[in-house]
Amino acid sequence: MPVELSYPGLKCVLEFLEANKRIHISSRCPRLKYIERCVPLYLNTLYFLQKGVKLNEITYEIEGDLLLGPSNPVFSRMYPTINFFKQVLRPVERRVQKGMQDYEIIRDLLEGLMGLRKNIRVDQLVLSHSTIIPVPSDFNVKIRNLNCDHVNPKYFLPLIDTSSFPLKGLSIRDPERLDQSIVQSSEKLVIFVDEEYPRNHLDYIDKLPNKSVITKFRSLNEDAYSNIIDYLLDKKQETGKCFMIIGNETRIMQAAIDLMKRYDGKMVKWNGTEFRSNLFCQYLKCTILNFSSNPNTNYISIPLNDDLVIAIYAVTYKDWFYQIVMKTMPIDSFIPAEEFSEVTTLLEIEDLENSRQNDEFTNPLLVIVFVQLFLILALIFFILFGCFSILYEFFTNPTQI
Repeated sequence: MPVELSYPGLKCVLEFLEANKRIHISSRCPRLKYIERCVPLYLNTLYFLQKGVKLNEITYEIEGDLLLGPSNPVFSRMYPTINFFKQVLRPVERRVQKGMQDYEIIRDLLEGLMGLRKNIRVDQLVLSHSTIIPVPSDFNVKIRNLNCDHVNPKYFLPLIDTSSFPLKGLSIRDPERLDQSIVQSSEKLVIFVDEEYPRNHLDYIDKLPNKSVITKFRSLNEDAYSNIIDYLLDKKQETGKCFMIIGNETRIMQAAIDLMKRYDGKMVKWNGTEFRSNLFCQYLKCTILNFSSNPNTNYISIPLNDDLVIAIYAVTYKDWFYQIVMKTMPIDSFIPAEEFSEVTTLLEIEDLENSRQNDEFTNPLLVIVFVQLFLILALIFFILFGCFSILYEFFTNPTQI
């Protein structure tokens, strides 16, 4: 008979189980439930949705009656369910008591997942916009990063353990909330801006004490692009401020080239084999274009002082859009790029260089494929020739076979 784990042993094992797995296991064993809730719960992501919650990669969400038919709607079921899934196309369904309101279902769901827990530690807490969270009365979390979206961060302060401050990272959507202590004390601050940002707002951002500030604009006019460059030139030093502007490929790339011409910039390349961005890019869900693996990616460099330049480069954003990034970087981060007489877009330069590399790679590959095909055809020919010789001997001189 195997010896069961002791109480300290169970706590140790449960602590290092993935959160959803240990919740699932303890829900089937009353003896484990009490022990499991006394052990710190570690979450990479805690995402409060409009009709549920997401713990790491598993989503728990309310699914009401399904509405079918375009003209005469009918309800396919008369009871609500809670679906939990990792992939949207493969949900697992659990029926909920009939007659309960949505907020009651969410309250009971959160109570079952996170109620009576003494210690919840979250790397990134995300709040969906216009979310009403019926959390348990004793709910309290220790977090590192907070994404508020449209929610005012001060409303969530009572639910965050005081030991979490200052936060490692904070993302907000309303620039009018920059005067709050939770905002100014975070190490990294990301500001999403949906409208034009006048020059005086840049001066306000400059006064923020945060170590790193990233401002993401939905769109900007041509004057605003220049205002950002002028702001960085006026400072003549590292500010810790980074600016990103989202737009379509043509507009973004043309704006970058116009800035290069206006401020006597140069086309340069990254001086190194690998680049690890400190721009909180994973937090922003953006992917750097060939930034860490391809040394042929082009950048625009505008002189700032003897040690620094203003770097301008492009990144993809949600596959369909691009964004320009403007920030100060050490001057020795780059080396001169090949001179191009007719430059229209940064991506076009990259595509040309990739096509050259593909041509160099494709030519020897075609030779190898051709040789292999020739050998196969030759082998088939010799086999057919041998078979033909045997058949010829059989029909011409059958007595010798």
